[in-house]
Amino acid sequence: MSNETDSPEFSILVVDDAPENVMLLSLILKDLGTVSSALSGREAIDKALENPPDLILLDIQMPELDGYDVIRALKEDPKTENVPVIFVTGLSDEGDEEKGLKLGAIDYITKPYKPAVVIARVRNHLRLREYAMRLEQLNEELERLATTDALTSAYNRRYFMSKLEEEVKRVRRYKRPSSLMMIDVDHFKKINDTFGHDVGDHVLIALVKLLEDKVRQLDTVARIGGEEFAILMPETSEKDALILVNRLLDAARAAAITVADDTVRFTISVGCTEFDADTVDGEGILKMADMALYDAKRSGRDQVVFRSPTVTA
Repeated sequence: MSNETDSPEFSILVVDDAPENVMLLSLILKDLGTVSSALSGREAIDKALENPPDLILLDIQMPELDGYDVIRALKEDPKTENVPVIFVTGLSDEGDEEKGLKLGAIDYITKPYKPAVVIARVRNHLRLREYAMRLEQLNEELERLATTDALTSAYNRRYFMSKLEEEVKRVRRYKRPSSLMMIDVDHFKKINDTFGHDVGDHVLIALVKLLEDKVRQLDTVARIGGEEFAILMPETSEKDALILVNRLLDAARAAAITVADDTVRFTISVGCTEFDADTVDGEGILKMADMALYDAKRSGRDQVVFRSPTVTA
């Protein structure tokens, strides 16, 4: 509410074809949030879709589109389906109230208005709206924490494996190949031993930014563990994957990480594999890319090795 510094500023849409009713409700509600108005059902729908409010006070008896028509339209659109609606009416029949509640209204306010009652009911529903918004934010934060790496903000292994298994199913269904690469920072232990773990952490953070800047939006970058990362590349052949790998190798060679008085340069080794409808499951694909990564490091580092996938029996 506007009187509580830690609460959001709410937006309230008042809908009534009588300007005097709109004016009265606007005055009653002025201390509870930003109040806008609509004088017809069509105007109400247009305004709500353009900028969904936190709460709608909706008159039932209006020409052309009445309140029931408006709430049906709002509940059918994803943008407004969760916006709470309070019906404002001079109707006193219980059947009308039941109809409105079945259509999705959360409350009824009857005319003539009792300002104290209107304020109390609207305030209660705005508080519920605030609690719902905070709960949604907390759930989003929990989801982020459950799927991302705390240090680099890349996706974590758990999330990556779920995406990989989804991609395996998609590849089997549509018969189009995808690719996966494993990436390791060369001589990372030496970086930690020489410059300290804080500098090593900055190298990992910088590497993730480098990777995310070079990949497509549909690709998935994840930290698999330690200094090892993976990139899932849907709809990507071996040829196209190797083009990206070479860009990543060049970008890593050109990178310079400065922390305090230290400037660190690093290279990466990459193992890559393409998988199609005949290949093994996600763990098998990851293992194949990891074996290719091992070959790249054993062969001198700062390079890519490609391995063909194991075909299922």
